[in-house]
Amino acid sequence: MKICTLSSGSKGNCTYVESGSSAVLIDQGLSLRELEKRAAGVGLDLTKVRMIAVTHEHTDHIKGVQAFCDKYGVKAFISPLSAANACLKYTVISRETSVPFDGGISAGDMYLTPFRVHHDAAYTVGYQVEDGHKTLCIATDLGYVTAGAGKRMSKADAVILESNHDKDMLENGKYPYPLKVRIAGKNGHLSNDDAAYTAVKLVQAGVKRVILAHLSQDNNTPQTAYNTVMSAMTAAHIRQGKDVKLDIAYQFEPSLLTEII
Repeated sequence: MKICTLSSGSKGNCTYVESGSSAVLIDQGLSLRELEKRAAGVGLDLTKVRMIAVTHEHTDHIKGVQAFCDKYGVKAFISPLSAANACLKYTVISRETSVPFDGGISAGDMYLTPFRVHHDAAYTVGYQVEDGHKTLCIATDLGYVTAGAGKRMSKADAVILESNHDKDMLENGKYPYPLKVRIAGKNGHLSNDDAAYTAVKLVQAGVKRVILAHLSQDNNTPQTAYNTVMSAMTAAHIRQGKDVKLDIAYQFEPSLLTEII
């Protein structure tokens, strides 16, 4: 299994996951033109994509879903509640409805299983992606890690985990107070400290790769997020490059396509 984070943050989210001759996208919050530009820049073949799995209906995750479906002839796997609550401008018409949403679905050489997370959308999920050899979990919009989500992620080889904000930067930043409360709340976004605590637990359970994602441009920096998580790992005697590979997913810069090993 190979992964590439094409965009991660409030201005658009999209992750490309490939196994064998097929691929899936987890979310598509970019314009189609921008997605194709970034994919071409890192050598991805978008004709391999068999499905878009949508985590929830917020614009930064759903904006480009239907445009991609129209051009590439695929369907979106999205919960009925998320589809019903999407804004009209980004309505998803091409939906996969052949199986109950919560049970998961096959897509090419992979099987995708959604799992619930706490976020202020109609029905937010993370995804477990399996290909018979490796397992990836993605959880990028969640106020806190539930026992169920933690258990699911702990069984993965790699996890893309939200590390949205530094608590001090958020508290002292320019956002209005109600927005600060929303972000820091249990239906908001995961802080660096919470991501650090979770990442340590995941690595101790056997996860070998952690990618920090959905970093705030105003209330975080890549170095702050990395240092916070790495400090917690070091305190737990976890070694970067030995016990785990810790990476950052960026908003405007796609990663290379890399194999989960």
